[in-house]
Parts: sequence; C-alpha cells; structure tokens
Amino acid sequence: MRPVLFRLGPLAFYAYGSMLALGLLIGLYVAAREGKRRGVDPGAVVDFGIYAFLAGLVLSRAIYVLMHLQEYLAAPVRILHIHEGGLALHGGVAGGIVVGLVYARRRGIPFWRLADIAAPSLALGTALARVGCFLNGCCYGRLTDVPWAVLTRYAPGLRHPAQLYEGILVGLLFLVLWGFRLRARREGDVFLLYVALYSAIRFGVEFTREVEMLTPYLSVTQAVSLLLIVLAAALGVLRRRAVSG
Repeated sequence: MRPVLFRLGPLAFYAYGSMLALGLLIGLYVAAREGKRRGVDPGAVVDFGIYAFLAGLVLSRAIYVLMHLQEYLAAPVRILHIHEGGLALHGGVAGGIVVGLVYARRRGIPFWRLADIAAPSLALGTALARVGCFLNGCCYGRLTDVPWAVLTRYAPGLRHPAQLYEGILVGLLFLVLWGFRLRARREGDVFLLYVALYSAIRFGVEFTREVEMLTPYLSVTQAVSLLLIVLAAALGVLRRRAVSG
C-alpha cells in the first residue's frame, strides 16, 4: 500500500488520483485512435471523453456519498477528498451515458458509435483506477487467510486484494473488447458487451469485498449489476430483432 506515490516539494501525488488521471489520459488516446478508425473526428472524441469523465466523476462521487451518508455528514469536507477513493463506477458510467446522448445529438454523431468507441477505454481506465485503489487501500476486501492477503490502512486484519481482482479482470475485459470491436456486426454491440461483462465481473468481485448488503445474499452493487446485465441483454435482443425485422 502506497497512498502517496511521490512528492515534489510541497506537492503530494496521491496514488488514487494519479492512476485515475493516467487512466483518463491513456483512455483518451485509445478512444481517439478508435474514433479515427470509425470515421469520427478524434478531437470530438477527446472532447466527449473529458465531458463524460467530469460528469461521471461528479455523479459517481454523489452516489458513493449518498451510500455512506452518515459517515460524510460527520465530516462534510471529506466529500471533496476523492484522492482517498470512493467513486461508484456504475454512477460514473451513467453520467457518461447522459453526456453521450446530449453530445452525440449536438455533434451529429450516432450515439451507439460513440458508445462503442468509448467502451474499451472505459475498461482500460477502470483497470488502472483499481490499481490506484489498491495502492491507496480503499475498496478493500473481506478478512481472509489466503496466502496473498494484504493489509489496508482503513480496516484491521489481512484482507482479499479485491481491487486487484477487479483490476486484472477488467484489464482482460479490455482485451476482449479490443478484439471484439473488429467483429461486431451492429453499432452498440461493443458497448453492450462492456456493460454486461463488467457488471458480471463486479457482481463476482463483490463476494470478496466488505460491503453493505441490500439483502442477506446481495449487496446494492450486485443488485445494480444484475439489473444492468438484464438490460444489456434485452437491448441486444431488441436491436437484433429490429435489424432482422
């Protein structure tokens, strides 16, 4: 665990914020390249990526704070401490979708094409952000005695490195999406695959995390993940029927 990567004089470069920024920069580069291949102005893709990132950052933080409201009511200034972690990724994706719908309409870019361009970068950025979570110590796992258990500054005992589980799996998801984008038959298929597979990954990783449960068997995030898997599958079927009909 290394919450501060390094210092330059009075400036501290926090692991979580640094990896989040790195994920954004690499994601924008990858998306711009994919946009050019798909016939979309790379500058427009970068602009969209920045707007979507900012909107997603605000919404994901807002959702996380609402889920831990009592903790933040006791110290409201901590709402601004995003370098400590604490972003609800599903909220970030939702913010990006809203921005994407508006931006695509204003720029005359098909929404599903824009979503497909963004999907691999979302996976890659998430993988890097989870490395930041691990270095920071947030989003930690349950107590365990597995040989690779780690310590965190936020809770006692040896715990699952749930952040790395998700980071590795989402990194593999990036590779899957990067290959699938060349074989997808309809615009939107890459994005819907991202939503379904990321939600499945998050559903599974939640079993190794220490989280608040919605029911004795499901956490809030798992319930949202199941809903998104169903929605992605339903949209895929409806769009396939619409094209074949």
